[in-house]
Amino acid sequence: MSDPLVSIRNLGLRYGTFRALEDVSADFSRGTCIVICGPSGSGKSSLLRCINRLEEFQDGDVVFDGASLRACRDLPRLRSEIGMVFQHFELYPHLSVLDNVTLAPRIAKGKPRQEAEETARRLLDRVGIGDQAGKFPGELSGGQQQRAAIARALALEPKLMLFDEPTSALDPEMIAEVLRVMRDLARNGMTMLVVTHEMAFAREVADEIVFMDKGRIVERAETARFFSAPTAPRAREFLDRILHRL
Repeated sequence: MSDPLVSIRNLGLRYGTFRALEDVSADFSRGTCIVICGPSGSGKSSLLRCINRLEEFQDGDVVFDGASLRACRDLPRLRSEIGMVFQHFELYPHLSVLDNVTLAPRIAKGKPRQEAEETARRLLDRVGIGDQAGKFPGELSGGQQQRAAIARALALEPKLMLFDEPTSALDPEMIAEVLRVMRDLARNGMTMLVVTHEMAFAREVADEIVFMDKGRIVERAETARFFSAPTAPRAREFLDRILHRL
């Protein structure tokens, strides 16, 4: 793999004596959609949080776009290039949807308000909630709030998007709204790392599947091969259980 956007090298993360991540290594190419799956507590979310240094890892390194995160002294600049969408939206409740989306471009990149608002309205239209710009988060459905969170992350024009179980807090009817937006991003070449249990989405959209267990990458494969013939016994067991629910 030449010139990966993200290169993870022997990454280790500990909380006291608990090892959340242990000797994790992987490269991720530009323009790919990678789904990271596995049982609860396997280190999936911890891995995403290390990639934008929301967690301070103890071992190894993450190299993003050629720069070491361990050596990074400008975290705001780093995070302006990595968009992250969380499970619980994390929108500012006292700001309108429009102001939520424009805040970071104005503060982090110094964009004039008019320019930031023009971009925000275009992004809100793109995710299907342009008519909700003047409302507050509490006036939106869960699916609309998550789409607003995606627009907010996109407003910084990131090189990488991280999704940490973006549909797990949503009602079933709202999940489709968010997955539609994510499909659109993937098909338009956004580099995406997605932690999710939405296996139908993974099968349709992901270029590769990364399966984690007990803080390690147990299996990584192209999507079709992962679903048809996973090699690791733990991956086969997990996949059997998940697919029986579909």
